[in-house]
Amino acid sequence: MKQILAIARLTFWEGIRMRIVLVFLIVLGFVVLRLPFALRGDETLAGRLQTFLSYSLTALGVFMSLATIFFSCATLSEEIRTRTLHMIVTKPISRIQILFGKWIGVNALNLLICVMSGSVIYGLAYYVKSQPELFSRDRVKIDDVVWTSRLAAAPTAPNFYAQADKQITEREKAGEEFLRGRKVEVESLERELRAAWRQIEPGTSRVFTFSNLKPPATEQERFQVRFRIRALPYSEFAPVTWGIVDSKTGELLDYLPTKERPEEIHQFLVRAENWVKDGEAALAVHAPFDERYPLTLYFEGDESLQILYRVGSFEANFVKVMLLILFRLAFLSALGIFFGTFVSFPVACFCVLSVFLFCLGSPFWLESIGANIGMIDPNVDPYGAWGPIVRALLVPVLKIALPNFIRYDGISVLIDGYYIDWRLLRIAALHTLGYGAALLLLPGWWIFHSREIAEVVV
Repeated sequence: MKQILAIARLTFWEGIRMRIVLVFLIVLGFVVLRLPFALRGDETLAGRLQTFLSYSLTALGVFMSLATIFFSCATLSEEIRTRTLHMIVTKPISRIQILFGKWIGVNALNLLICVMSGSVIYGLAYYVKSQPELFSRDRVKIDDVVWTSRLAAAPTAPNFYAQADKQITEREKAGEEFLRGRKVEVESLERELRAAWRQIEPGTSRVFTFSNLKPPATEQERFQVRFRIRALPYSEFAPVTWGIVDSKTGELLDYLPTKERPEEIHQFLVRAENWVKDGEAALAVHAPFDERYPLTLYFEGDESLQILYRVGSFEANFVKVMLLILFRLAFLSALGIFFGTFVSFPVACFCVLSVFLFCLGSPFWLESIGANIGMIDPNVDPYGAWGPIVRALLVPVLKIALPNFIRYDGISVLIDGYYIDWRLLRIAALHTLGYGAALLLLPGWWIFHSREIAEVVV
């Protein structure tokens, strides 16, 4: 262990002295310190805070990724080129200890920089948050939408499969035959019942119940209702009357009329007082009747109507985002050291930068090869008749061999106030940190062990 820590310490101080790392840090510091005073967002304090968090954390991730790539590729390949490594391999230290020590040293430097940068970003975000707001609703949005950590709950749907199965059974007893088969008819009827449940005809109302909500810490706590509604026939604005209902007695506690654009996400806040009881809440949706232009309202999908409730703190979410950034850097550093074992510094940088771009655009690459489409006509398939074979080879590479940095990025989740699940961190750690370590310590060690570092010159 002493040998590994010695290599890690030397690598750490090498990174401190490396000019390119210093350049990235100076640029990062200038960008982060300038952003709070340059960005205005949507001219609200909440928008300014969200914009600063998005830009500063993205800048941290990008600049640290580039610095890590250049440093990790240089730390071994340059020592091989300049023959500095010759003095190390003659010591009683194994090749795997050298690789592991350098990986620890690179990530120790990353950890130090991320802790310092994260502390500065959090402090500046707190400074922006503490600025005077223009109106009270802006402060409410900051406290209950941005500077928080929330989960989303969809309406609790009835057991439509059981209802469909019961109706099909009754129709069978009545002598009706089903040419498509009983199972297909049950599934088809289930979809129809679910669609009818999400639909509100003109002049009618429907009550949606939400369960498993976390009880509010105080009666003053606010829950956010987020919705995206469809109007049939199409209308520029869809009037909706929302009713706050007692889930136990069915009593109408309050109501709120809204008139918003369909197909867009909207939200409003509801005080938890007397509404959320025993983890349950009820929300009535009424479609006003207009003889001139009657509208049918429809919620498409579970995410079209949600209640968001607080489950944690902004600070805990912020730490998770920093961990996701560190996991990404650990993968890139392992990749840089791996390529540094058998190629020169420029080639290693090119290889790791290519992988970095592939990981950043993983959803785009999957979509471009048609991975999300079932059957593709060979006449329109960009790969022709070879399409299924090409996708069978490329899809596992893009999904398994290359981590999806978009999926393992919690910045957008943080600024929207959503809770970052620990399961995502475990998956991200396995696919980046664990995968990088396996890549470095298995094929990386084998290549490095097989390579002749100090050749005998006669």
